[in-house]
Amino acid sequence: MLAPLLKEDLERAGKQADLWLGHQLLPEAVSDIGPDDVLVFVDASLEKYPEGFSLKPVQPDKRTNPGLNIHSFGPPWFLALLGNLGMRYRDAWALSVSGEAFDFGDGLTDACSDRSKKAREAFREKFC
Repeated sequence: MLAPLLKEDLERAGKQADLWLGHQLLPEAVSDIGPDDVLVFVDASLEKYPEGFSLKPVQPDKRTNPGLNIHSFGPPWFLALLGNLGMRYRDAWALSVSGEAFDFGDGLTDACSDRSKKAREAFREKFC
């Protein structure tokens, strides 16, 4: 998995990093976020990115009441929830890696592993 490797990279660079892992992004993940935190949402995507991954800023969902649909609860909704709760954070980013096989399995395909390595390098350049 990519997210634990990114946490290790941040810690090696002398930065504090917390990790929340889940199959879905859940509202409970807001509990430990503080005003100095940089949030990085890491996920596999059905989208085929030209470089094999995408690293871009995320903005909150601007709808006043987007509702809670756990299957569409993504980073923009999560950031809106933080705002609705009066919680602050410094910045938010999404790191998405193009996936190719989403069946149950024990590991990444070779191609996805290569894309994850490229995404990790881009993350290190930006944050470490």
